[in-house]
Amino acid sequence: MKTILFVSLMLIAQLGLAQVKLNHIAVYVEDSEESRNFYSDIIGLEQIEEPFKDGLHVWYKIGESQLHLIEGEWEEPTINKNNHLCFSTADIEKIIKKLREQNISFENWPGEKNKVTTRVDGVKQIYFQDPNGYWVEVNNDY
Repeated sequence: MKTILFVSLMLIAQLGLAQVKLNHIAVYVEDSEESRNFYSDIIGLEQIEEPFKDGLHVWYKIGESQLHLIEGEWEEPTINKNNHLCFSTADIEKIIKKLREQNISFENWPGEKNKVTTRVDGVKQIYFQDPNGYWVEVNNDY
């Protein structure tokens, strides 16, 4: 009887402490093809199959999670740099080179053009906007 009670309590405890995981982030876009090119070519994300096959959805694998780009009737969003997607890379200079080749402006956190922020922990980071105006951070905390 004690064994059954102990096992039951352990299962309940484990269920109560269950972690959640990020499944996906959905980003509303004006032009899915332009956004696909940006997230594939500039950021280097791996595109994955999406079930809708309607030309309005583009999905990417990001570790154990996904990024879903969803095209729809466009309404200009209010965008603040504090709301951003962040990607980490081992080679931030490669991303900076791609941005420069594509004439995509980047900045540091305070907003100085073509500057890199170095956080107090030594991580380097840059910020730029995707074709829809959403802020993207790339850092080298890989």
